[in-house]
Amino acid sequence: MMIKVRVTCFWETDANYLDTLRLFGRGVLQWKNITFVADDSYDRLIILTRPHKSMGAYDSRKAIAFLTEPPASSNRHHNLCARTEAMYLPLPFWPAVISGAAANGGNGQRIRKSRLLSCVTTDLNFMEGHFYRLRMVDMLDQLIESGLDIWGKQYGNVFFERLRNYRGELEQKYDGLWKYHYHFMSENSFELGYFTEKIVDPIVAETLCFYDGCLDLERFVDERAFVRVDVKEMSGSVDTMLKMIQDGAYSRRIKYIRQQKKRFLTELNPLNIIWMAVNEKDVLKECLL
Repeated sequence: MMIKVRVTCFWETDANYLDTLRLFGRGVLQWKNITFVADDSYDRLIILTRPHKSMGAYDSRKAIAFLTEPPASSNRHHNLCARTEAMYLPLPFWPAVISGAAANGGNGQRIRKSRLLSCVTTDLNFMEGHFYRLRMVDMLDQLIESGLDIWGKQYGNVFFERLRNYRGELEQKYDGLWKYHYHFMSENSFELGYFTEKIVDPIVAETLCFYDGCLDLERFVDERAFVRVDVKEMSGSVDTMLKMIQDGAYSRRIKYIRQQKKRFLTELNPLNIIWMAVNEKDVLKECLL
């Protein structure tokens, strides 16, 4: 018997969010024994951080909440629901077509790496992670003369104007990932259990990510599939990055990256995590390595 699931979030209407769910489902609005709807016919309501402002009254007994924002976020507030899952829900920015070997969840098309290092960020600077990330990007820009491409959306600040390696904005984030061997990124917040598309997307693009953020990411993701750096200790982190690039770390770690890519497209797919919750599984336990 199929279970009808409605998903509501604060950033867009439930009907519009079906397009994102369809991307996670690789073109369909169904995952195992659940199907996604945007009307009141639902059996279960999934709340992502908080309901959309257009959401009317709902049966809290049918509602399960997932947090997608860190504790410092102003978007978080108490939801009437049966429970709030302990597992944060990472929401990647997947493209319509995911390249790579079919054995790893891709479409069979080979990913060709021709560029060295990228960073895809914004110039926002009001959270702790924003500050440290931009500071690190600035240092990389000063030290790396060639091989670094910095992409990002501008929100009115002047940060990008002084960077030699800024290439502009991207319509699709993965254009700043697919062809790169390495990527640098850090989360906006540094919390236990909280990781986002900032690590998921590089792994799905089969890129080795120099990462800071989730304090216990190794509980969820094989530590060989990324390289942990400390953005608060810039010099040591940059030294680590440059040394690993020079030593060809990508070629030694790509098999582990591909293994974790498959997990993110299947076991840790947002739809599978929602499926676990709807089917009363221990979501956090199931998401750990």
